[in-house]
Amino acid sequence: MADTSLADILKGCRRGREVAMQAFYERFYSYALSVALAYASDREDALELVNDSFLKAFGSIDTLKNEESVLPWLRKIVVNTAIDYYRKRRKRAFDVSTDVVEHSLEEPYLNDDAIFAQLSAEHIITVLHQLPTPYRLVFSLYVLDGFVHQEIAEQLGIAESTSRAHLTEANRRLRRALASQTTINHERTGR
Repeated sequence: MADTSLADILKGCRRGREVAMQAFYERFYSYALSVALAYASDREDALELVNDSFLKAFGSIDTLKNEESVLPWLRKIVVNTAIDYYRKRRKRAFDVSTDVVEHSLEEPYLNDDAIFAQLSAEHIITVLHQLPTPYRLVFSLYVLDGFVHQEIAEQLGIAESTSRAHLTEANRRLRRALASQTTINHERTGR
């Protein structure tokens, strides 16, 4: 089914044909994984999110109105699956206290563009995975998917102020980690 049109694949998925579902999975696997990696603690969790997301997608394929909206539809499923995943593990995931959030900026971030220009997406994802789960989740929902703090608070069952505090702390930790990576790379290459 490699040369089959997306419309035919979707039609086959709606009819429950395994060949069509496999083709859909193969076509959109990388995309779903890239979304899941922003929310997962590690690659293993991301793979679990992807598989759960595809199961949900196949179960609700009839809600997909047209083939042009496949990516936003699938992204929403992956993001909601990630939210559900962490909501179930909430006690562990949100054990980070807002007391640890530093409310003042330690460094001026005047050269952010220069720092980020030196980093690959892989470096950024690696650093994102190093964040505690609540910071990573709030950061991803806010920055990558455009949720506002009220929506994040409702989705995760936390206070809006906690969402803001987690975003602030995530930004601070990401900037520090990314800046240190570029310093290490700069020293290593002698630039």
